Amino acid sequence: MTSSELLTLLASVIAIVISAVSLVRTRKLAAEQLELERITAELSRLQIKSIEEQENLKTKPQLNVAITKLGSSSHFIISNTGKGSAYKVNLELIDCQDSPLTGEVNHILPYAEMKPNSRIKLLAGMHMNSPLKYQVKLIWQESSGEELSEIHWVSR
Repeated sequence: MTSSELLTLLASVIAIVISAVSLVRTRKLAAEQLELERITAELSRLQIKSIEEQENLKTKPQLNVAITKLGSSSHFIISNTGKGSAYKVNLELIDCQDSPLTGEVNHILPYAEMKPNSRIKLLAGMHMNSPLKYQVKLIWQESSGEELSEIHWVSR
């Protein structure tokens, strides 16, 4: 082999090594880029889900119940702290043989519509033998027509 053929062969081998190294690096970079695209797509999906949940919360009621003593009388107070209206709101006392709720509850409940930041006050006839805590079930409908219920423990 002549020196020019040897030089040509050496240049070709160096070019092949450089091409192989470049190909390996390009494949690694492409794999990392695909992984980043997959992660970005997953994050986008989670962001969309979070935005949808926040939009749903804007129309959902959040009902709470408490017993308060105002002067010499006690009241069950149902409040809507959510951002949506609740419809056909009703209250049931669970496992309560001696209900402290007065007869007015039959005229008030089910309450047609509880707007956000509104309250319903129900007179309660408490006496010395009344329990200290009650299990209360709130039942209501959302604007979609779906009926929901929650159980709360309240104490006086």
